[in-house]
This record gives sequence, structure tokens and C-alpha cells, in this order.
Amino acid sequence: MTIPVLLYAAGALFEGWLAAMLQISGRALRGQDARWSLLLAAGFACNSLRSLLMALGYGNVGFDAHPLFATATLGDAAIGLTTAGLMNHAGLGDAVKRRVWMVGAPLLFVSWLLMMAGWVDRGNASLVAALFVSGWGVLFAHAMLREPKAGNGLVVIAAITFPAVVIALKLGLMPFDLLAISEIVPLTAIGITVLTTGLVRANLRAQREAERSAQALLARAQAQAELRAINETLEQRVAQRTANLQETIEGLESFNQSVSHDLRGPLGGISGVARLARDEVVAGHADAAEQMLEAIANQADRSVAMISALLALARAGNAEPQRACVDTIGMVDEIVRALPATGHAQPQIVVQPLPDADADPQLLRQVFANLLGNACKFASASDAARIEVGHAQTSHGAAYFVRDNGVGFSSSDAQRLFKPFQRLHGARYDGFGVGLSIVRRIVDHHGGQVWADGVPGGGATFWFTLGGR
Repeated sequence: MTIPVLLYAAGALFEGWLAAMLQISGRALRGQDARWSLLLAAGFACNSLRSLLMALGYGNVGFDAHPLFATATLGDAAIGLTTAGLMNHAGLGDAVKRRVWMVGAPLLFVSWLLMMAGWVDRGNASLVAALFVSGWGVLFAHAMLREPKAGNGLVVIAAITFPAVVIALKLGLMPFDLLAISEIVPLTAIGITVLTTGLVRANLRAQREAERSAQALLARAQAQAELRAINETLEQRVAQRTANLQETIEGLESFNQSVSHDLRGPLGGISGVARLARDEVVAGHADAAEQMLEAIANQADRSVAMISALLALARAGNAEPQRACVDTIGMVDEIVRALPATGHAQPQIVVQPLPDADADPQLLRQVFANLLGNACKFASASDAARIEVGHAQTSHGAAYFVRDNGVGFSSSDAQRLFKPFQRLHGARYDGFGVGLSIVRRIVDHHGGQVWADGVPGGGATFWFTLGGR
């Protein structure tokens, strides 16, 4: 058995195996958008059959012999299919592939016709094949730039050897037995490389798909967490709005009572006293008229004060905090200096060191002013009135407090303190029962909490936090 026969038999086995691997691997290798593995499998199958026929003695092995129909047809079909598959594998655009086929297809067809007519021997036909194999080398050189570590360089070297061997054989520089090697080596190298490259690409696709799946799962989990947070926030807002609505309804009821008693009464008094003052003026009693006018002014001032309290409560319910860093010690000192005299001995006010607050300065000033004003009012009857302003650290941040040793309150009344127009001590102390309601609404808008501790006759402590941004 001659060396060419053995080589063609080995080539048939290798090329058949590569065709089977490319066909079996198929979709996993090429992905969803390419046909290169099917085209290459068909090309290797054609060349495997051609090599088998050559090994079995069907075909002219001689360099200057004329190819037979079957081997020539299978050879050209293998070249065409392999060229198409490699162009798809290299990712060439449709326009480039059309230009290649405008030249390559007529060249293959004319070469086949000339071989069938007996005008071209096997050696000259091998030169045509060498042109196509050289083109494969160019394709793999292009692939080296895109996939530098996929073995494409070896194919470039193998592809170059075929035309080099053909030319050397044509010139008589090498023994004829090497022709089969020059055909088998490039094809085997190409087949192994595209299989390797396909496996690498398939692995990369799997990794990218896994990453996309992981990212999709993460995004879905984040979306679900955000949705849960939104639902919880919405529930909190609904609960807060419901509580505010309930408070508003209760406040309206108290407001009706307050208006009926505290506003309608003074207005009726003003009307009656005004008529009496008019009669005194007509009668020429100026001193009596002046006293009545003073009473009218006092009643009017109280009515204006009540309306101002109502407006302050409404503004506190609609206020949106504009947060900034607030020097609380400086703010409290300013409020203490501006406190009006109570008619009794001024209480001792102790301001402990306070941390700066992240809050709306104007709204926070109103909170401290209302709490300090209440503390002065309810501690004024004590012989040794004392008010303390300080803070304590909690899990929700700094909790500020204003403490007094005044009349205090019972624990059962603690919930009523922050409702509008609720006055635990009745007419014993001035006011309209809206100061603590304003405090609570401001603190709520800051995302904080407010609460109070008290003992009847033992003073009270009012606490509040300001939440975070």
C-alpha cells in the first residue's frame, strides 16, 4: 500500500470525524444566529468521501493526471461549502460575502468544467484550490484579531503551507507523495480550530446567559424589595393620613365647641359693650365709655389670638420641611431670651449641651417655642419653678426634651395632649389648646415622634425626635 493511499485513508477518517462532530455539536457551537457548523460539516463530509474514494483507488493520484467526475465534483463542493462556512464563522458581512462569491463561484465552476473537459490536469486544479485555501488563511488572520487565543494562528500557518507545497510540487522541488499531506493538514487544522473556537464561544455564551439570568434575578429581587418598601411606605402614609383625618374630624368637633364658646362669646360681648359705649358717649359719660372701649379691645385681641392659633395649626399641617443643620443651643437661647413675662417669678431655665439638628430651622423654632412657652405657663405657679432643656441618645437618633416641675398631668390624659383644642386644665391657664398639636404635626412632617411623661403635681417632660432625610 502506497503512502498517498494511507494518507488519504487517514484524511477520510479525520475529516469524517470532524464532519460528525460539527453536525452533532451543531446548535451548541454556532448559537442562534449562524449556520457555519452545518456548512463546514457538509464541506468536511464531501472531502472525507473524496479522500475515501482516492484511498480506494477511484481517482487519479498523479499530479499531471486528469481528475475524475466524482472526485472533482466532491472536491469543488468541499471547497465551496467550506468557504461559505468559514465566512460565516468569521462573521463577515453580507456585502463582503456577496463580493467573494461573485469571483469565487464562477472560478470554481469554470475550473470544474475545464477538468471535466480534460483541459486542466490535477496539478493546475490544485492551484485553483490553493487560491481558496489562501483566502481561508486571510479569514483566520482576521479572526485572530477578534479571538487571539482560539488557535486561529495555527490555521493561518497551515493554510499557507498548502499553496506553498502545491507550487513546490509544480516546480518539482518536493516529492509528489506530500500532496496528500498538503490537503489533509490544513483541513484538519481548520476543523479542530473551529471546533475549539465554537466550544469557547459556547462557553462564553453560557457565561453571559448565566450572568444575564443572575442580573435579571437580582433586578427582580430588587424590584420586589422596592415594591415591598413602596407598599409599606404607602401603608404608613395611608395610616398617617387616616390618623390625620381622624384627628382633623376630632379637631373640627373641638373647633366647633371652641368657636361657640371662645369666639362667639367674645364677639357677642363686643357687640353688646359697643352699644353700651355708644350710649355712654351720647350721654356724655366719657370715662365710662373709655372703660367699655378698653374691654372691647381686650376681647378683640383675644379673638385675634385665637384666629392666629388656628392659622398656625393649619400651616403646621401643610408645612414641608426644608432641612438644614441647626444650632439648637443658639436657637433655644434666643427663644429663652424672648419669652414674655408671666406675672410671677421667672422660672429657672437650664439649657444642657444639645447636638445640632437636621431640621427645618423655622419649624424647629416653633417646636421649641411652643414647648418652652407651655413649660413656663404651667410651671409659673410653683414656688421654685424650674425648666430644663436637654437630650438623650436613642436608636432613632437624638431625642430632645423640655422638662418642667409644674402641674403635670395623669397618664390617662397623655393621648389628649396632642389633639387640637384639648385643654386639660380648662380656663385656669390661657391658651386655645393648639400648641402641642402644632408641635406634633411639625415633628410628623420631619418623620420623627413626639411623646410626653407626666405626674399630676409633679411636672411634665415632652420628648421629640426628628427622623432622618
